[in-house]
Parts: sequence; structure tokens; C-alpha cells
Amino acid sequence: MQVAEEGADITAQVLAKMRALPDKRLTRITVQGAPYFVKMAEHHDSLRLRLFKGDPQVAFDREVELLQTFAQRGASVARIIAQDSSRVALQDHGTPVQALIYDHQADPVLMRRLGAALADLHALGLAHGRPSLRDICWDGENVTFLDLEAGAKLNAQPQDQARDLYLMLHSVFTTDGPESVFAAPALDSYRAYGSAQVWTATQALARRLWWIDLVSRPVVWIHRLRHKMRSEFAAIKAARQLILRG
Repeated sequence: MQVAEEGADITAQVLAKMRALPDKRLTRITVQGAPYFVKMAEHHDSLRLRLFKGDPQVAFDREVELLQTFAQRGASVARIIAQDSSRVALQDHGTPVQALIYDHQADPVLMRRLGAALADLHALGLAHGRPSLRDICWDGENVTFLDLEAGAKLNAQPQDQARDLYLMLHSVFTTDGPESVFAAPALDSYRAYGSAQVWTATQALARRLWWIDLVSRPVVWIHRLRHKMRSEFAAIKAARQLILRG
């Protein structure tokens, strides 16, 4: 009973602090020494943005619903601590994998955990939609997926999950460069724990993307002339090659 009361007290304090915040897309708060992140619905100031991105309240409501449903399925996603109609407070789940790579704190062991975590998510019949390394956190023990995008699926097909796997590998190469040693351990782990059907669909996707690789080459050359080695364009070829090598 005492534990339940303490949990309710924390939720009430987080909710009060969350509601007192000025409008801002993402804000970090601290309650009783613990960090949380408050996320709010976007505000589109122009008709162009509204037409391009859609109704921000609808997008916000959908993401909250997806987080709740993914969690009910057993997925490792951001935990909701408190919410109201336009704001949600999320538990802090550690450091984004992207930041760990930038700070030279990532290693192949972490990347294998990342690949296994994506396979676990897919085994639940789910797809994240855009598993970028900036939206995947590591707290030293657990991998947690954040920011469920418009492409997130509750009843995912192999092609949806293949897109997840390709985009995660692409994000590794974008973050660490086309020579990254971190993508292969993530892929090997995914293949060890994931579905063979998804892997077949991923290779088929990589073959279909030959034209994007071709179109991106002039941009890659320009980046190299400017000594820019990390590039989402160079990552296209690197991800394709890794997948097609199988």
C-alpha cells in the first residue's frame, strides 16, 4: 500500500510540474531527484507546416496511444508517468545511442543488445517506423525505443519490419561513418534472434534501393571533397552493402 501511495504521489508531483511549464516541444524536469521528460504537442505557426505535417494534436494523441499499446504488448518503449490532453511526462531511460557513439562510449556489446532489442520488438508483431539512434536509449542495462513515428505499426508485416532494420543500420552508418564497425554486430544479433522472413524482406528492400544509391553518389563525392565523412547519403550505400553481403 505504501509503495502505491508513493507512486501516486510522484505522479501527482510530475503532473503538477508538467502543467506549470511554458509551451515547449521537449523539456527535462526533476521530481524528487529523478529526471523526466515532458513532451508536448507541436504548434505549427504556418499553414504550410500544418499542411505538410498534419494536425499536431492528432499526431500527439496517436503517439501517446501507440506508446500505451506498445507497452501493453510488452515492448521496451518510453514509460508514461503522467499525461493530460496536450502533454505527457516520460521516464528518463538513459542516453541516446547516437550520443554514446559520438562520445566514444559505445561498443560492439551494446550494438548486439540493440539488434536483439529490435528483434524482440518485431517478435511482438510491432514496427517502430523510424528507429534512429537518437531515438533509442541505453541506461546500462536496457534498450528503450522512443518517438514512435507515423510509420509505427501495431500489426506489422515483414516489409514494415524490414524497413525498421534497414533504417536502424542506416542510422548507425550516418552516425559513425560508412566504415563503422558497429553496424555488423547489430545486424548479426538481429539475425540471431529475429525472423528469417524479415531478413529476406530486408535483402529484397536493399536490392530495390539500388537507384537511391546511384542518385546519392554525386552528393557523396561533394561531401568527400569537403572532408565530410559522416553523411546520410554515404550511409545509403554502406547499409545496402552490409545487408546484401548477408
